[in-house]
Amino acid sequence: MKIKIALSLLLLNLFIVGCGNSQNKEDVKYYEQKLNSPTKSTEALKYYTEGYNEFQNGNYEDAIKNYKKAIQIDSNYTDAIDNCALSFRKLNKLDDAECYYKLSLKKLPKNELAMHNLGLVYMFKNDFKSAKETFKKLLKNNPKYGDGLYSLSEVYLRENNNDSAIVYSKKAYEVWKDNNPEFSADALYYTGLGYLQKGDKKKAMEYFMRANKLGKNISPEIQKQLMEK
Repeated sequence: MKIKIALSLLLLNLFIVGCGNSQNKEDVKYYEQKLNSPTKSTEALKYYTEGYNEFQNGNYEDAIKNYKKAIQIDSNYTDAIDNCALSFRKLNKLDDAECYYKLSLKKLPKNELAMHNLGLVYMFKNDFKSAKETFKKLLKNNPKYGDGLYSLSEVYLRENNNDSAIVYSKKAYEVWKDNNPEFSADALYYTGLGYLQKGDKKKAMEYFMRANKLGKNISPEIQKQLMEK
C-alpha cells in the first residue's frame, strides 16, 4: 500500500513537471553532419550546398540529386556521401542509406559519424546482430562516444536484454551528464525503461524522475504501466 501511494505521488510530480517542452533525442536524429572532409572543388561544394538547402526544406529527393552530383565531381567527398545517406534515411530507404554509409567508411574508415549511422540503419532494419557489431567496433575505437553507447543501449532494449541496456545507458549518461542535459535525460530515460521491462518499477521510477527533472516528458503509457499491479 505504501509503495502504491509513493508511486501515485511520484506520478503526480511527473505530470506537473512533464507539462513543459523538452528536446527528444529522436527529434534531432536527422541533422546535417559536421564536416569531416571538406572538398577542394568549388563546383562540388556548390552542389553540396544546394543539397543542404533542399534537405533543410524537406526536399530529400532533390537533396539526394545534388549530393550525388557533388560526389560525381569529388568521389572522396565524404560529407556529401554522409548527407546523401542521411537523406535516404529520411525517406526510409534504408538499403540505399546503408550503401552510402559503407561507401563513406571505405573512403574514411575512421569516420565515427558514418559508423554510428550505419549501426542505426542496421537497427532500423531489425538487424540487431550487425547493429551491435557496428556499435561495439565504434566503441572499441572511442569508448566514450556517447551516441554509440546510447544506441547500443537501444538495441538491447529492443531485444529485451535489459541488463545490458541498463549498463550502456548508464555509461552514456556518464559521458553526457556534465555538458548535455538533454541527452543525459534521454540516457536516464532508457535506464528507466530497462528497469521497467525487468519489472522493477521502483528503480524505473527513480530514473524516470531524474530524466523528468532534466525536461524529459514521461508518456501516459509509461505512467500507466508504472501504476499497474
